[in-house]
Amino acid sequence: MYMASDPSTRNKVTTTFQQASKYGMNVARTWAFTDGGFRPLQSSPGVYNEQMFEGLDFVISEAQKYGIHLILGLVNNWNTLGGKKQYVEWARERGQQLTSEDDFFTNPMVKGFYKNHIKAVLTRVNTITKMAYKDDPTILAWELMNEARCPSDLSGKTIQNWITEMAAYLKSIDKNHLLEIGLEGFYGDNKKQYNPNNLEPGTNFISNNQILGIDFTTIHIYPDQWLQPGTSPEDQDKWASQWIQAHIDDSKLLKKPLLIAEFGKSSSTPGYNVTMRDNYFGKIYGTIFTCAKYGGPCGGGLFWQLLAQDMDSFGDSYAVVLQVSPSTDRVIALQSFRLSKLLDYKNRLKL
Repeated sequence: MYMASDPSTRNKVTTTFQQASKYGMNVARTWAFTDGGFRPLQSSPGVYNEQMFEGLDFVISEAQKYGIHLILGLVNNWNTLGGKKQYVEWARERGQQLTSEDDFFTNPMVKGFYKNHIKAVLTRVNTITKMAYKDDPTILAWELMNEARCPSDLSGKTIQNWITEMAAYLKSIDKNHLLEIGLEGFYGDNKKQYNPNNLEPGTNFISNNQILGIDFTTIHIYPDQWLQPGTSPEDQDKWASQWIQAHIDDSKLLKKPLLIAEFGKSSSTPGYNVTMRDNYFGKIYGTIFTCAKYGGPCGGGLFWQLLAQDMDSFGDSYAVVLQVSPSTDRVIALQSFRLSKLLDYKNRLKL
């Protein structure tokens, strides 16, 4: 959205989608928010920067040109680009006595701000396509919150109630699109032994995804961040495989599709090289393909994050830039090809 809001850098968006399409990718996940701070989409509750919104319009229209479907997140758990902390701060400025970022999930004023943002985005009419976002088939799904967490209530009740309320509200405006929460996959009391390093962020993969209106499940995979420092790459890979399989099994029981919404290999990993990343991607992709081949719930995975060249300011240690590391390009293209052929085969069986 930042790059697209400036006509002089819009070509970066086009290049990214062109390259993604070339290597067979057909789903991208990006943000429909920047709250406060530098060049925000929403500078204060309900006040929007039209230039930034037109940037998002361009992102959606370009995605459509290149056959890319979008998952659009509506707020961040983290402070990056504002997040729940910014919403709570806006309420404090208006006299609310709030003490925690997690008041985002319970304070009526804050919830009202967030609902207004949902409505503003979903009812936005794209200045290029002339279509309301809620009617646009280029958008695959909405995401309630990137990496939703509520560590102030480990019982999980707070975030369960928030998801229930916000899912119902969003679906009252838009029944056309899928909805997911934005979960990383952490479990509650029933299976918290699966959580890495005893993490308890107040979410529950199973009960959260049972909520009416949630259409598919998501997980993120970051063993380099979540496991104990010094965990070997081999043990990280082993843990990642177990993490995926646990969520495949549970998504099957939930009777909902599973998307691996984020995974990656940090270049700051000790001993990192591109081959290490390629092997890691290959293992994740292999698990996804096997699941899809045998009719399981997981049929796709999104690595974090794809950038065009000369976008260093948006990069982090996980960034993938196509046509810079040909071996990584081949790993990605092969997975796209295999899944495409598998889908073609299954469709022919239905004829």
